[in-house]
Amino acid sequence: MLVCDLDGTLVGPTDEGLATARQVLDYCRSQGIKVTIATGRVFGAAEKYVAYLGIDQPVIANGGALIAELGKPPIYEKTIDKATSLCIAEELRKLGYPFYFLVGRDMYSEFTGPQTQRYSQILQFPIKIVSSLCDVDSCPTQIVVRVRPEEADTLLRQLDSMWPQVTLIKSLPHLIEIQPTGVSKANALAFLSGYLGIPREEILSVGDGLNDLDMLMWSGMKAAVFNAHDAVKEKVPYVSAKPYAEGVKEIVEKFIKC
Repeated sequence: MLVCDLDGTLVGPTDEGLATARQVLDYCRSQGIKVTIATGRVFGAAEKYVAYLGIDQPVIANGGALIAELGKPPIYEKTIDKATSLCIAEELRKLGYPFYFLVGRDMYSEFTGPQTQRYSQILQFPIKIVSSLCDVDSCPTQIVVRVRPEEADTLLRQLDSMWPQVTLIKSLPHLIEIQPTGVSKANALAFLSGYLGIPREEILSVGDGLNDLDMLMWSGMKAAVFNAHDAVKEKVPYVSAKPYAEGVKEIVEKFIKC
């Protein structure tokens, strides 16, 4: 099975390489290789890519907290309990950082400013605005915080030990993800491996970001695209000479021939 991160791996900025990504996945399927994605996006913001890419396997979304197929209920879901999520929300309000609850396939926020509008445009997905996140009935699988890159590490240290029920990770220079302790792309992939009956030795994972590292290390085969974070490149045995979908194509050709 081939498992790819989405943003920065299969797809570049402004959906660069999307047609190539479809060709690569079609080729894998023609060779009897199952394909799926593992993304930090909320499931709803990944659905159009799942449909376009023809993915008919369960997809890992919400940073590893949710696994589902299009149009079907999740087969795996981990959430932050209500009390903890509201405590986190209160602390983030005090600090003044815009933050977002990922709940199932949807995103919610109390912030209506330009940062939220920009985030929604980047995701090409509507963020639901509520007067208070207390009004959201279901518990979030993940809380995403948008920060200035120069403030991210300081905020991470400040919040890191406040709530033992959650884990914090800087997925991008300007994004901090807060998720239930034990949630990761690696653990989600381990579940999916057992669910589909595919041993880890037969799984090739490809990524670019720090939040892909644990998934890459878990997989029996691993590679990174050219544009990957340096820390990711240092940990994998193969890095493509090209970025994004062209890099995934190069990796697939290499590993299938091997």
